[in-house]
Amino acid sequence: MIIYDLECDAKHQFEGWFKNADEFTEQQLSGLLLCPLCGSEEVRKIPSVSHIARGASLKPSREQGSDEMVEASKQQVLQLFHDYVNRNFDDVGTRFAEEAKKIHYGEADKRNIRGTATAEQVKELKEEGVSAVQLPPVPYDKDKLN
Repeated sequence: MIIYDLECDAKHQFEGWFKNADEFTEQQLSGLLLCPLCGSEEVRKIPSVSHIARGASLKPSREQGSDEMVEASKQQVLQLFHDYVNRNFDDVGTRFAEEAKKIHYGEADKRNIRGTATAEQVKELKEEGVSAVQLPPVPYDKDKLN
């Protein structure tokens, strides 16, 4: 696991976790790497400060309300991710498993797809070596429900 300090073209700084250096490059080139604050695809690595623990570890103090800010940030990132998938992946609906297999076996053009699949279909895809990722549900804004 590699953790990089990142910055978008709007100077928003954030952290990215990657399986390896190649995964960072792949995500950057494919446009999957987005700024969680503004959604910019122009993201680059920036120098990071090494953290070295010396002696007893100190528990960082938390400002009041920071847990709510962290939760809100997570929801924003998830919403940005869903927005990106909705804009850039073909919606194949309930035909997801069927279409994913066709793409995997070269029977359909290679492209990014999204849709729904049952737990059994996801299990079958995994057994056949078909790559698929289940996304967490889209966050909702309680204020918009009223």
